[in-house]
Amino acid sequence: MMELKHKTDKIYDESFLDVCHVNIRAFFDFYCAKKQGRSMPSRSDFDPLEMKEYLPSITLVDVKPETNDFIYRLVGTKEVEIRGKDPTGKSIREEFYGELAEEAEENYRYVKEYKTFLYDHTNEAEKSSKIIHDETLFLPLSNNDTDVNMILLYSVQQYDQNK
Repeated sequence: MMELKHKTDKIYDESFLDVCHVNIRAFFDFYCAKKQGRSMPSRSDFDPLEMKEYLPSITLVDVKPETNDFIYRLVGTKEVEIRGKDPTGKSIREEFYGELAEEAEENYRYVKEYKTFLYDHTNEAEKSSKIIHDETLFLPLSNNDTDVNMILLYSVQQYDQNK
């Protein structure tokens, strides 16, 4: 499996496509088709009607460069269900999903700074969780193909049926 040893290294390694969930690969291909020769697509390149099957597992985050914040703009129904609440309108710092806010924000900062995707996954779930495998793809969006103004996430989880 592809592991990022240093998230500060600029990595365009797509080897995760060989091991990721089939839906992650399909969404990555869908995203790449939207680039149309640019380094990043914009939010307006995505029509919700053509991506209905992905919507429950999508999160859209606004990048606020003036405050260095990341704000949840849209959170899919499956993502809300997993969290047990809807973080829309809140910052990643306030309503992060993970163990530490700093680690969660690091993924967003990486995508913003390097203007590239990030694939993050875990095979170990919390003892009380039903989720045993979680894959998330962080993808940059830009209105001007220079600055990341939004980050699009797509996640896939696998569950332990015994919990």
